[in-house]
Amino acid sequence: MAIKMNQPIGPAVYGPMITRCVIGAYFLLAGMSKLQMLAAFVAQVKTFSVLPDNFSSLYGVLLPYAEIFVGGALILGLWTTMVGMMASFLLVSFICAFGVFPGSTDIFNKDLVLLAATIGLLYTGPGAYAVDGMRKPLPQA
Repeated sequence: MAIKMNQPIGPAVYGPMITRCVIGAYFLLAGMSKLQMLAAFVAQVKTFSVLPDNFSSLYGVLLPYAEIFVGGALILGLWTTMVGMMASFLLVSFICAFGVFPGSTDIFNKDLVLLAATIGLLYTGPGAYAVDGMRKPLPQA
């Protein structure tokens, strides 16, 4: 079987699945790592001085749980559109906190790339092997 350089290498339903699993794993691992050192993370959020003190504490406490939920739901392909929007909002908040060019070692904020991928999921749907796909059959490619 020859691969044509201007044709997809497989069915289009696998692209969104790969995207949501990678982004889901990123959010899941990020949330779990923050949860292990929650007090230090909340203190770090307060140092950004983006939000008032009480809101930054609430954001810092709730963020790891939101990331774990978003990550797990993306991996499962559960409520993909809603969770994709949640992920997009979280990523926008990260971009607002860190900026587009966060430091001298980074070309630009990696969250911009993740935001583009989550917005892409809003347009494509969950792809193959998703709980959402079990409830409603996927269109054939």
